[in-house]
Amino acid sequence: MRRALVAVAVLVATLGIAGCGVRIDASPQPVPSGALPAPSNTASPTDSPTDAPVRTVRLWFVREDGLVPVLSEFPGGDEFGPAAIIGGLSAGPDAAQAEEGVRTVVRDPLTEQALVSVPEEGGTTESGSVIVVITPEVAALPPGEQVLMLGQVVLSITGAGYPSVTFVDSAGSPAAVPLPGGRLLDRPAVARDYAGLIIEI
Repeated sequence: MRRALVAVAVLVATLGIAGCGVRIDASPQPVPSGALPAPSNTASPTDSPTDAPVRTVRLWFVREDGLVPVLSEFPGGDEFGPAAIIGGLSAGPDAAQAEEGVRTVVRDPLTEQALVSVPEEGGTTESGSVIVVITPEVAALPPGEQVLMLGQVVLSITGAGYPSVTFVDSAGSPAAVPLPGGRLLDRPAVARDYAGLIIEI
């Protein structure tokens, strides 16, 4: 009796579906192409973009006859390196800092070009020292300005985690550079060589 009732119920349901215009297949069939809505590329409200990595570095700029630190932000990852630091030094401080007498001597005041650069290839020695090329225009700076420029470069690069700076001329030959006391330095420069230029804030 129970089996008969189940059979009747299945028959009624089948007739009801057929009456609604739904085709009944004997076996499963694939869903026709385009029958389902395409997935949306719109991000859901819970999605949040990944923040681009940022690296904060202390750049050293000139004030009066010494150097002061300025915190600057750079893109992180592969975009950051000694060339980015030189670019930041060449760009100089922002307008507010410039009004306070902060300036850079890494940029040639006549051509607005950086007086130093980092080679595109082979920018470091085997010991990890950063190679910095000095342009011939540096010789036109007063001796005191030359020392300040070298201090800007050395303190900024070593402060970013590099061990030292090796200065070379435009031909790639090692260059002897002046220290604050006037003595020439014929080895890679480290932070303590120019630490005497730092002004207490």
